[in-house]
Amino acid sequence: MTENNFNYDSFVRNPPNPIDIENLSLYDSLFSSNFSSSPPFNSFNILSFNINSLKMYFQNEIKQLNNFFSSKRISFSGVVDTHLHPKQMHFLSKRLSNYTVFSSSLDTSQHTLFIENSLASHVHTYTSFSSRLLSVNLYFKGNIKLRIFVVYIPLTSD
Repeated sequence: MTENNFNYDSFVRNPPNPIDIENLSLYDSLFSSNFSSSPPFNSFNILSFNINSLKMYFQNEIKQLNNFFSSKRISFSGVVDTHLHPKQMHFLSKRLSNYTVFSSSLDTSQHTLFIENSLASHVHTYTSFSSRLLSVNLYFKGNIKLRIFVVYIPLTSD
């Protein structure tokens, strides 16, 4: 076995990030209203969330998601297990002021990607490979390409 000089524990405790996370609990960072730290320059806040169906009160839930994403300055959010028909998602996406929605055009969308509007203008292509996989390509100045995948892997019964 070779010796590895990389200290993972130290890296996790002291990430190369200007935001001080030492004294920040997970609850404070996600749910408190007074956490208003801006993301570092040239960085993104990314969220992945299993919504476990939006069918019941989906209009209110979409508004709550939009407010949450905005308050936490989420740049990209992959939301899976939506159980919404593409027409429903298209209708709801028109009600969001700060985000552009990319979702599957297949029968029942299991996944959706919310992209903050200032970044959505950089989307070049998006492809839904199945009801469980979505890929979005963004292009930025300087020949920079960013590809984001949203993957939904349902539980399987063994």
